[in-house]
Amino acid sequence: MIFDFLHVEEKGGALWRQIYRQIAEAADSGKLAPQSKLPSIRELAAWLGVSRSPVENAYDRLGLDGYIESRSRSGCFVAPRRRAEHSGAAVRDVSGRGIKYDFSPGRIDARSADVAAWRRCLRSALNREAEIVSLGDPCGEPELREQLAAYAYRARGVRCGAGGIITASGTQQLLSLLCRALGRAGQAAIESPGFEQGERVLRDYGWHISIIDESQDTAGLLGEADIFVEIGSKRSESSVSQRARRRRALVAWARSRGSLIIEDDYNGELRYLTRPIPAMQPLAPEHVVYIGSFSHLLLPSVRIAYMALPERLAECCASAARSYDPTSSKVEQLALADYIREGCLEKHLRRCRKIYLRKSRLLAAAIERSFGSALKRRLLETSLSFAVSCRGAADEMKRAALGCGVGVGCDGGEILLSFAGIPDEEIEHAVSSLRRAWDGMLPAFPAAERGRRNE
Repeated sequence: MIFDFLHVEEKGGALWRQIYRQIAEAADSGKLAPQSKLPSIRELAAWLGVSRSPVENAYDRLGLDGYIESRSRSGCFVAPRRRAEHSGAAVRDVSGRGIKYDFSPGRIDARSADVAAWRRCLRSALNREAEIVSLGDPCGEPELREQLAAYAYRARGVRCGAGGIITASGTQQLLSLLCRALGRAGQAAIESPGFEQGERVLRDYGWHISIIDESQDTAGLLGEADIFVEIGSKRSESSVSQRARRRRALVAWARSRGSLIIEDDYNGELRYLTRPIPAMQPLAPEHVVYIGSFSHLLLPSVRIAYMALPERLAECCASAARSYDPTSSKVEQLALADYIREGCLEKHLRRCRKIYLRKSRLLAAAIERSFGSALKRRLLETSLSFAVSCRGAADEMKRAALGCGVGVGCDGGEILLSFAGIPDEEIEHAVSSLRRAWDGMLPAFPAAERGRRNE
C-alpha cells in the first residue's frame, strides 16, 4: 500500500505525535481499510527521513489505543474494530431515510438484468489488449457506431449511417456537443413538464428556453423557436392517429422554418402496451436529431448514449467531439458492440417488455384497490412510471411517503412511481404504505374518502 499521505514537519511538534495522528485519522475515516498492512518501522523511517525512534513510539501508541495490531513475524496491520465502527456509522448516515419500498426512478428490475451476457462481452473486450490501451475515438468506437446505426434502424426506423452517429456518456453530454456544433444560441422550446437536465445544458450555452403546454397543436405554439425538444417518455398515452398528426405538424413546422427537432427517444423501443411507434427521425432526417440510450435495457451504471445527426451537422459535431476526451468507457463501448452484434440486446428487449408490462399492471391494480378513483395518474410507458397529479404538493407528498418507508420521485410538480426497480411481491405492500402516508392529505386528494370506500 502507498503511504504518501504521511509527512512530518520540523515545526509540527513531536515527530511521533505527527505520525500517530495521521495514521489514526486515516483509520478513523476509513482511508486505511481494516487489515491493511503498515510499512515496517525501518521502511517508514527511511521514507519520512527520520530516525526509527519516533516511528516506533507512534506504532506503540497506536497499538495501545487499538488502531493497529502487531502480528509475530508478519508486521503491523490496521485493527478491524476501528474500521467496523466507522463503517456502521456511515451506513446509518447513508440509509437513515429508512426506505423499505422504493418507487424511485432510475432503477431497473434486478432479476431482468442480463448480467451473464454482459459479463461475457466485457471479458471479450478486455481481452483485446492492443485496442484498450489507447484512449479511443471521441466520437465513439467505429464498430459500436456501425452497430448502433443498424440497431436504431431495426428497432426505431432511424435512418442514419455510422458516420452520423456520435456516442457519449449521456444525453447532457450529447446536447453539449450539439450546442457547440450549432455555434450560436437562439430560442428553444420544450413541452411541459420540461426537461431539467437538458434545460440546464441549453441555458449554459445561452439558449432562451420556453416551456409550452402539452397540446395536440404543439406545432402551432412553437412560433419563432429554432429548436424543439421532443421528449416522448414524458408524454401520456395517445392514439396512433393523434401521434401521427402531431408528428406531421412538427415536421412541417421544422421544414418551413429550417428549425431542428431534438427527439429524445428515451427507451422508445421499450414500449410494451402496443407495438412501438417508429421514431420521428425517419420523417425528416435532415431536421431531426435523434438521441437514444440504454438506461433500462442494460444497467443504469453503463453510461452510453448516442445521437443520430442530419448530414449538415454530423461533421460539425464530430469536430466538436474531437476537441475533448471521450466521455464513455472504451471497454464498455466495445462490449456493447458485441452485445448488439450477438443479438443479446434485442433478445433482452423482448424479455424486458414482458416484465414491465406485468409490473405496470400489478401497480395499476394495486393503486386502484387502495385509492379507487382518488389518485389521478397517467402512465409514462417508456419511463416505466406512473405520474401522479398532486396539485403542486409533490415535495410534501414525497416527505410523507418517506415517513412511511416509501421512496418516490418528483418531476415538474408531479409524483413519479416507478415500477421498474421494485420487486413484484412488494408492490401491494408499498401501495398500502402510500395510502397510509397520504390518507390525511385531502387538499392533494379531494376524493380520498370515496377512494377508501372503493377499496
